[in-house]
Amino acid sequence: MELALYAPGLGYYSAGAAKLGASGDFITAPEISALFGRCLARQCYDILGAMGSGDILELGAGSGRLAVDLLEELERLDLLPGRYLILELSADLRARQQQLINDRISHLCDRVEWLDRLPEQPVHGIVIANEVLDALPVHCIQLDENGMHEMVVAGEGDGFTWQQRPLNDRLEQAFRVMLAELPGPLPAGYRTEINTGLHDWFAAIAVYLQPASCCS
Repeated sequence: MELALYAPGLGYYSAGAAKLGASGDFITAPEISALFGRCLARQCYDILGAMGSGDILELGAGSGRLAVDLLEELERLDLLPGRYLILELSADLRARQQQLINDRISHLCDRVEWLDRLPEQPVHGIVIANEVLDALPVHCIQLDENGMHEMVVAGEGDGFTWQQRPLNDRLEQAFRVMLAELPGPLPAGYRTEINTGLHDWFAAIAVYLQPASCCS
């Protein structure tokens, strides 16, 4: 699944085809109106105000609409971040973001920086990850009469098919933890997704977010 999503030049999020908007495959709140970004800017305003100053790091900025809406509203509120950092792995999306920001808020371009990886120094400010977690690779798990299985994609002739394989220890433990939190048993044929990398993802982000003195 990681290859299907992120293989350079071939993965869904790495290839050049448009993904967002009416001509793409899906649409997110910032693409519908500026209201989402403006509301989020109010939260950023409160946090930046309490901290005195700070930066904003956006992970996966899509078309760049959220960044534009946030910066426009924060400018109107007279509390811009010192830097607006964008970590974007897709060269196509990065180009679209740069074009939109240059078109809409060219006077703020010097505040915006693009990153290829998480910053070396911890960020003193805010991390935004709008609809990022649902774009991370997951494992597909199915419960049936014979127990628990992982569902994987296998080649079959000129196409693909689902194939079962036994759960490894980490997946089985994660699935049993999920089952223990449910009020009752699940029916045979139940299928769900499990992201075993979420803990590591949050831990990695936490390393790059400098604790705020106002919150200590």
